[in-house]
Amino acid sequence: MAEYLSKLCSSEDVVVEILSRLPPKSLMRLKCVRKSWYNLIKSPSFVAKNLSYSKNNKFASSTCLLFKRTGNNDRKETLLSLLTLSNHDDQNFGCVVEDFPLPSPMCFYPFNIPLAGHCDGIVCLSLVSGEDVILCNPAIKEDFEFLPKSCLLLPPKNPNDFDNEDDYYDALESNQEGVGFGYDSKAEVYKVVRIVGFSSGYLVTSHPSRAEVFTLGARSWREIKIDTEASVFSDPSFNICFKGICYWYGLIATSNPAVDKEVLLSFDMSKELFNEISVPESINQEGVLKRFSVWKESIVLVAYKEDDDPKFLDIWVMGESGGFRGSWTKDLTIGPVECDIPLTFLKSDEIIIRTADGCVVSYNIGTQTLRYRPIHVAEGPTRTQCVVYVNSIISVKGNNSSMGQLA
Repeated sequence: MAEYLSKLCSSEDVVVEILSRLPPKSLMRLKCVRKSWYNLIKSPSFVAKNLSYSKNNKFASSTCLLFKRTGNNDRKETLLSLLTLSNHDDQNFGCVVEDFPLPSPMCFYPFNIPLAGHCDGIVCLSLVSGEDVILCNPAIKEDFEFLPKSCLLLPPKNPNDFDNEDDYYDALESNQEGVGFGYDSKAEVYKVVRIVGFSSGYLVTSHPSRAEVFTLGARSWREIKIDTEASVFSDPSFNICFKGICYWYGLIATSNPAVDKEVLLSFDMSKELFNEISVPESINQEGVLKRFSVWKESIVLVAYKEDDDPKFLDIWVMGESGGFRGSWTKDLTIGPVECDIPLTFLKSDEIIIRTADGCVVSYNIGTQTLRYRPIHVAEGPTRTQCVVYVNSIISVKGNNSSMGQLA
């Protein structure tokens, strides 16, 4: 292939056009063929061109899904798995599964290491019970990058550091409430945002949350303003970032739990502002489970009753205004379908679901037919996540100089 390209490519423009359409795996091999190709593939303009083609190619031969799941071996390690699906094959003949184990010891805590976000091939995971946040690009098989220590999270309390029990309980504790990852299109940089909660006292008194942002290429976190009464649910079902805005599910607690208010908490990566968004009152019922997803270029809430078998999935679409006034429309009800949990939309008319026995199935909304996919997810919804993945060659290593020119 390399020899054929060398003969064919008599001009640099032709080389760029051909190489920019190749998948990451091929480009990583071709970097070793010529020094000029190595420099080209590493250049910010080429990285951006390759990403643009990957995101906008309407005639792509395949679609990639990224799973965070638990392996089937005895050690039950947590994996990132890339499932490549052929867009022209109904029999799974063109499907490929590649597994990427998480670094030790994080790989042994599937509940505590949710997928906090993904954007342009970069994946962000966060350790709920600690402060580690890691980034990687599985498409180029890059080692995991650990971000610097938080500027807000406090070290764990040690009883030996206090004179008495009252002082121990009165001291502040911190916890990581929510982490998001996305792209700031104005500054042309990738960012990680983290919300930190604080509490104290034997009966646990909550204190105002604080927030911090890490910009890729920087050396440290920086604190930003957050003005919200909402506490974020640390649940991977609700972690999503779309068009530069991160979303989490939150609760505004009152002295009367009966009137507690469920909201979405959003964060604009460019403006670095938080907003509370109302949710449909009809889904705030006991026994109704909810998940975020993207469908037809809109944020949606997928609501369903946990005990129903088969299930009906109600699709609530956020309004064009961003939903800041609580603008939601119940657009569609899918079902009945044999489904344990919905995972993500693959296309406008196809949704990926997990069955009760751990199989991954795509359900066609129009034809109401199921297609089993060649991957298994053994664990429940808190340990299994799935997103549509965009292949790229963006690196999270070094000074990330390529990122500033990406659009």
